[in-house]
Amino acid sequence: MHVTDPAREVQLPKSLEENGLYLCLCASWSRVTRGFQSYLIGRTMRVRHFSIGADHFLKGLAHIKIGENFEAGKGLWLQAINLSRNADPTPKIVIGENFSISFWGHIAATDCVEIGSNVMVGSKVTIIDHNHGSYGPLMHCAPRTPPKDRPLIGRPIAIGSNVWIGDGVVVAPGATIGEGCVIGANAVVTGHIPPYCMAVGIPARTIKKYDFDKMEWRSCSLGKPEHY
Repeated sequence: MHVTDPAREVQLPKSLEENGLYLCLCASWSRVTRGFQSYLIGRTMRVRHFSIGADHFLKGLAHIKIGENFEAGKGLWLQAINLSRNADPTPKIVIGENFSISFWGHIAATDCVEIGSNVMVGSKVTIIDHNHGSYGPLMHCAPRTPPKDRPLIGRPIAIGSNVWIGDGVVVAPGATIGEGCVIGANAVVTGHIPPYCMAVGIPARTIKKYDFDKMEWRSCSLGKPEHY
C-alpha cells in the first residue's frame, strides 16, 4: 500500500486555493498595472506614496493638490472643472495626507472642495460642489430648460480632518463637515455638521456628539438640517 507523506504534499497558496488560478492571475496582473499607473500619476502630482485602482477618470490635475499616502479603489472620478479660460476664477480640490476612498468614488469641483487629513471615505460616495442650475428662492432655472443647458453653479465644500464618511453618502454643494465627524451610510449632507458629531439621514442630521469629558459618544436631539 502506498502511503502519502503529508510533509511532502504540495501546499497551494491560500489565495490560489480559495479563488482559483484565473482569478489569481487577474489579481496579479491588476497589481502590476495599478502599480505602474500609480507611479506615473504620483509623479505628476508630486506625491511619493500614491495608489489608485483601475477604471479611474482624472481631469484638471493642475487644479488638484493632494497629500502623501493617497489611496483610492477602483473607479475613482476626480475632476476639477475649469469653466473659465481666464486665470480667475479657477476650480480647486485640496486633499490632505492619509486620505483613502473605496470603490467608485466621485469628487468634482467647479469652485472649491477642501478635505483635511486622515479622512476615510467608503464606496460610491459623491462629493460635488456644483449643480446644473440653481433652485433656491432667489435664483431658479426654468424646468423646461434642458438640464445640459443650465449653467453649473458651484458652492464650496469643506470637510475637516479625521472624518469617516460611510458608503453611499452624498456631500452636496455648500456643505461643511467638521473635524472628527462620522457620516452614516447613504446620508445626504446639505448643510453644516458641527465638529465631533455623528450624522445620518436625508438630509443629514446630527444624532450624537462626542463628550471629551466622559470620553464617549452621547445622543443629542436631531439638529435642524440646512437645505440648499
